[in-house]
Amino acid sequence: MRKSISCNLDKTVGNTAALAEIIQRIIPKIADELTGSLIWYSQNAQYVPESIKIISIEYLGESRYKMAYSFRWTLFNACLDIDAEETLSETVNFQHTGDALIFDFIDTEPATAADEL
Repeated sequence: MRKSISCNLDKTVGNTAALAEIIQRIIPKIADELTGSLIWYSQNAQYVPESIKIISIEYLGESRYKMAYSFRWTLFNACLDIDAEETLSETVNFQHTGDALIFDFIDTEPATAADEL
């Protein structure tokens, strides 16, 4: 799944520090895609808002980048006596087009029965 975010990217080609600053500001627009579906861990798992932190941005060449990031999520289930908070690290590739960043997100939604048929 690709998502394009328009933003002012003057003087950021190859400048990973400047890109990190811009991406940190637009994270609220892409937080759902960055955290994906936590249902793989538990139906009770929830993303901790505003916990996404950029670890690094690597230039791959030809206006392509790889961003490593982390975020926190919690799991509470009183019946199973579980109250935990975990940190998960992930990566996402994106492209710099001059006036937008195009992220290549992996779809983490589980398949439904209709999808499988």
